[in-house]
Amino acid sequence: MIRGSPAPELRVPLERLQRLKPLRTWNVDFEASRLKDGDVPLQVGDVLVIADKTIRVELVLDQTSDGVMVAGVVSTTWSGDCSRCLRPVEGTATAEVEELFEEHPREGESYLLHEEFIDLEPMVRDAILLELPVGVVRCLRREECSDLSLKFLGAMDEEGDSEASAVVDPRWAPLEALVFEEEEGPRNS
Repeated sequence: MIRGSPAPELRVPLERLQRLKPLRTWNVDFEASRLKDGDVPLQVGDVLVIADKTIRVELVLDQTSDGVMVAGVVSTTWSGDCSRCLRPVEGTATAEVEELFEEHPREGESYLLHEEFIDLEPMVRDAILLELPVGVVRCLRREECSDLSLKFLGAMDEEGDSEASAVVDPRWAPLEALVFEEEEGPRNS
């Protein structure tokens, strides 16, 4: 049994490629919420695809002896928090794709080509997830982000937390005795 795609826009009828003048392009826009798997959004770590934003798919399909080659661009908007100041950050994930769809796909190398259609959903999902930022996400307004962290550190000193920052982990104590050329003597803790 073939599962119905939550985004029917991503099902391309093969008869389009078998006409005398084949329609080789497939350009669609649809809401990102239609691509999620059940209740699971498109997400990598703390970065996720915004459900009410548009996913744009611009593809060219070519029939080959092995199946159908699909090439083009998939793009959408993602959201996450700045790793430094925790402000919300949005960005664009744009993936260039070139994938083969065949009747007997090889895992990790090609996608399933159904008898009457191509289901682009798995390819689009993979392309978007691979383009989401992994790890550190930075603000687009770097100056404000830097100023915010300096203000936060200044506020800590004003609140009397400077004593807590003066406590040295005993494992690092031997490093305090190191003297560098520009220093005049060992630092006092």
